[in-house]
Amino acid sequence: MTQITLNLDTDIAKQWNKLVSLVGDQNILFSDFIEFHKRNAQREIARMEVDLATYEDKYNMPSEEFYSKFEQGELADDQDFIVWSGIYEMQLESKKKLAELS
Repeated sequence: MTQITLNLDTDIAKQWNKLVSLVGDQNILFSDFIEFHKRNAQREIARMEVDLATYEDKYNMPSEEFYSKFEQGELADDQDFIVWSGIYEMQLESKKKLAELS
């Protein structure tokens, strides 16, 4: 077992101690916290997948290919492309976060 030290404000520490006493085990509490964030990242990725599919269908191009071309300046700075690249970047970040939590 590894021990960790948390530096919490007094009010947060009180809430933490209440949660531990309600749940009964810090390991379960931390595990639930991690699982919550994993599920949240998975939901974010799925929502963005729907948005990305809309652009992929509209422009007949996978997002990965689009993003590479957009970053290399091969595509114009159209509003759709700016939004598409933003969604793609957010999805990459969410996938990275999910991988770090797994």
